[in-house]
Amino acid sequence: MRPLPRSLDPLPDETLAGYILRLAHRLGTSPGAVAIRTGLTGHHKENVLFRVPIRLLHHLEPEQIQAFARATRLAPEEVSCLLTSSLAERYGPLSEKFTPRKSAARMVNDNAWLLTRTPRYCPQCLVGDGSQIQQLHGGSWQRSWRLPPVFACTKHRRLLRIGCPTCRQHVHTVEMNSIIARPWDEDLHPTKCRTTAAPRTIGRLQPACGAQLAEPDGALSDELPDVRTLEHLLGLQRRLQDLLDPVGLAMTPCVGWLIPAADYFADLRALLGLVFLSWPVARSFAATPALAEALDHDAEQRHARATVLRGRPGKKRSSRPYTDPPLDPLLMGAVLGIAERLLDADDEEQARERMLPLIHQASNVDYALSFYLRRKAWISFPLRIVAMNHVNHMAPMHKITARGPIPKGGREEPKSKGYRRASRSRPEPVG
Repeated sequence: MRPLPRSLDPLPDETLAGYILRLAHRLGTSPGAVAIRTGLTGHHKENVLFRVPIRLLHHLEPEQIQAFARATRLAPEEVSCLLTSSLAERYGPLSEKFTPRKSAARMVNDNAWLLTRTPRYCPQCLVGDGSQIQQLHGGSWQRSWRLPPVFACTKHRRLLRIGCPTCRQHVHTVEMNSIIARPWDEDLHPTKCRTTAAPRTIGRLQPACGAQLAEPDGALSDELPDVRTLEHLLGLQRRLQDLLDPVGLAMTPCVGWLIPAADYFADLRALLGLVFLSWPVARSFAATPALAEALDHDAEQRHARATVLRGRPGKKRSSRPYTDPPLDPLLMGAVLGIAERLLDADDEEQARERMLPLIHQASNVDYALSFYLRRKAWISFPLRIVAMNHVNHMAPMHKITARGPIPKGGREEPKSKGYRRASRSRPEPVG
């Protein structure tokens, strides 16, 4: 693989797709041409059917990493940091421990806890840091924006966007399984909307929206939530970003235990489904009235979609309305705030008191899904010993019965797997 005539240094937390967009803009070519010349795909241009497979957002084979590194003059470690697989150690929904998949393609395909088809974004972050290179090619399309639990920008004190203010569609929406929309369009700046503005006609690709998504400070046009709601969401986002940070908190409290960050995100995923499945039982845990009202409307729509799907013949997929995380940043922050409060119990007994009403209601709505959300391969051990108790009565914790295998050695086993009892003091950062 021959080196490209020019290259770029990756920006902090940049995705592979964002790096390709900036590099293509610097070279004056299309992202699709860069994908071919760096060894990401062996396919040749085939009019509008060309694509850069979605799995490459998450994982590259060792030979692909080496080829890309040679072509771009990057170190292999720099290339690996462009991939979402590098987040798996901290983020349970991308970890094989909690999302057992046999291949990288299966890890990202149909995994709603990785935003593969359209990212959220911060308009101010896309402006860049004022350096010459970022003035020319824009700021970073960040990896963390691809994770549903990242819904706000704490630097610019705002919720992320999911849509384009001009075309009113999700940004960079792809028509096929590709990490880059319109990969052969070489006229678009990296920070412009690549969503096709109108439906494609036979044999002809319609133009892109092309609206500028980057906005300088002071140009905020989005409607912000009330002050109390915004402060709650920004505080929650800071805590979650600390857990995603490779040098941030390695352990965090959960139902009276200290558990690894990856386990905590897996627990948030399970509780999101439990909250929506049992709504409005968890409504009292919403941090503000505005967040409770937003979830009222969203939960009503989810229950309606599930009802429609249950009436369909064939594979119903009626669990998805409950388990898919909201794309809307406000809704995502609202439901994660409830999940955080449920997990922030001082001990298992308090956690059971909070969760048992949700489990009762969820079991009445969809018993199979309620059980699925609490199964061994989906949540941490401490949450499992709380959530898998008998749902018919409030038994003392020493009489708890787990449905499913408890690791040998009783409660001493989790300590050898990174779990330990919490002292309620703040965990220490890594390093």
